[in-house]
Amino acid sequence: MFAKNNPYLRSLLIQLLFIPFLGLAILFFKGGTVSDPTTVGYSFYNNFISELGAFTAHNGEFNSPSMFFFIGAMFSLAVGCSLFFLEEKKLFDSTKNTFVFVKIGTLFGVLAGICFGLVAIPFDAFDISMKIHSYSAQYAFRFILLALMFNGIGIIFDPKFPTFYGVINFLAVFPVAKHSVDMYFNDFYQGSIPIEDVVLSQKIAVIALILCFVIRIIGAKSILKKLA
Repeated sequence: MFAKNNPYLRSLLIQLLFIPFLGLAILFFKGGTVSDPTTVGYSFYNNFISELGAFTAHNGEFNSPSMFFFIGAMFSLAVGCSLFFLEEKKLFDSTKNTFVFVKIGTLFGVLAGICFGLVAIPFDAFDISMKIHSYSAQYAFRFILLALMFNGIGIIFDPKFPTFYGVINFLAVFPVAKHSVDMYFNDFYQGSIPIEDVVLSQKIAVIALILCFVIRIIGAKSILKKLA
């Protein structure tokens, strides 16, 4: 009932559907890595998350149903992320000077959601899908980074919000920023960073974002009561 009547919490729940969908995609992944197509299953240290959504796995097999679960994961993230920032904006005091930061954060949050949705396109689907997929992934992390930063400022300076949630935003910023830098160097200066390091920084950034929003959902009820 609480989720049904609160769009803010509902947006968090939609966003966190990413977790079970991604888990199922990993479970059914056909296997293989760029360096070793014979690898069985999904490798935490050698497979990017995006590889779960490929039409054809590195071992040459059609990557179903992993691909479809990955698409579900990215669409739930895209919709939930966009709705979350739109709903959270409504909780801030629009008369405060910091509300401008929140509006900017909302814009970047919605843009991040759109980019996460584009990441759902399998990178091996057609000729330019790799480019669309790659740029969408890059900008998804950059936009969510900026969204967390600007909304974090709004949370810290809005007395109705527990400062703790602003701090959580900024803690998530660091691993997301690290992965954004790693992706940039990997795409434009290939070989400057070991691919395993880029894969690992992606996983750390995603885990940080999941923890950030899980903590938000745990505290959502108390936040809404305080803001009522």
